[in-house]
Amino acid sequence: MTLESDISCLKAVPLFRTLPASRLKLLALMGERRHFPAGALISEEGQRPQEVYCILDGEIEISHPQTTGVAHSFRLATGSLLGDVPLLCNEPTVGRITAKTDVSMLRLPRELFFELLDSIPEFAVALSRDLASRLYRVAGAVLRGEKTP
Repeated sequence: MTLESDISCLKAVPLFRTLPASRLKLLALMGERRHFPAGALISEEGQRPQEVYCILDGEIEISHPQTTGVAHSFRLATGSLLGDVPLLCNEPTVGRITAKTDVSMLRLPRELFFELLDSIPEFAVALSRDLASRLYRVAGAVLRGEKTP
């Protein structure tokens, strides 16, 4: 992939749409593009993330086995962030993360992610809205007894 195509992928992610072109270029240059084939293990439950991933293409699954043998899981797809919540609250991941399809992601090191939060108010606001939206959907699903999105 070229720098221009990486920037185009980032522009398609709602969270990054408000970033100035210079910051998108910085993300594309400082981020590391990672590919995982379908079925690949991305992270084990309990690991402390040192980065945030932006899913550029594909779908991942976060799962947690229950004592009954059944695993609870949910999926994240193109445009989603992965690892932001445990990184922000300094907690380990709550589930095993695997690629459900071939996945292309941009890895943003911890320092870069926090630099974006500190230096770009629009990014901090966009991330806050994204987190609030996820919390709202999960709370609504739990209260209605639905499978969480």
